[in-house]
Amino acid sequence: MTQEKTDTTSESIETEHVTPQSKSGLSKHIKITLGIVGALLLIPLSYAGYVYAASPAVIRNPKLEHYHFRMQILVNGKAEDFSSKAYQTGYAKDQCNANLPEQPIHFHDNKDQFTHIHWEGMTGGMVMKYYGWNYIGGMSNALGYKLDNLKDPQKVTTHGNYLPAVPKDATFYVYTGDENSYKERTFNDWKSQDLETFFGTTSNFPAHDINKGKKTSLLDTLFPKAYAHGTENDGDGNDGSETDQEKRTRINNLVGSVVVFVQKDKPTDQQVKDRFNKLLPLDDSTCGG
Repeated sequence: MTQEKTDTTSESIETEHVTPQSKSGLSKHIKITLGIVGALLLIPLSYAGYVYAASPAVIRNPKLEHYHFRMQILVNGKAEDFSSKAYQTGYAKDQCNANLPEQPIHFHDNKDQFTHIHWEGMTGGMVMKYYGWNYIGGMSNALGYKLDNLKDPQKVTTHGNYLPAVPKDATFYVYTGDENSYKERTFNDWKSQDLETFFGTTSNFPAHDINKGKKTSLLDTLFPKAYAHGTENDGDGNDGSETDQEKRTRINNLVGSVVVFVQKDKPTDQQVKDRFNKLLPLDDSTCGG
């Protein structure tokens, strides 16, 4: 009788010792599982946060634009040829629509200097990074992600690393102007400012007004690119005092011209003048490009 009570007591004691250990093991297993699940969830969330932070607002939510500027870049006196195949891209010849192009920056039609901007808010730094010189940071080989459609995020890759190597002792000397006059600018302004702000000229592209919330006609909304390069008769209410050069500038929606010298010593006035005397002439433009 005594023995039976002892065995029962022993079993009871064993049970009391095993049960807490089992609960502790189960609790530890749950914590590990939750930790793994949390880590797996954190990885994509962290990357999504990085993608958002590394993508400038003008890349995340791009707005339609279409203006041009002429750009010359010289490294130790040698001018880069943007008409070469490396820089050129194809494009839809019929640009008379309100569709946002996949890429914000282009050279095409085998033209040197003539830089096409198709998204609002581009900077000189973005243009340089697009072709190989990254002085603005962010993602490698990309301007960021286009996130206006979260179901279909698009990486805005750069065109490639085609600009020549920058000499170690070189300084960037930046000038804007034309064959009549020019002025020196800071490299920081060139790489950081919206190009319209940098050149001090507002695009005359109708979608520019749409994006800024200004009133525009339905026709301009549907066919903005036709007006980016002028209408058939170029009727603009001009009183006849507009020069041929001014007309070509308006039709081409040219916001300015820039020359960037990359070299040790500051260029002479004559060297700067020579480059502005080599600006690509403006042609009568059409709706394409």
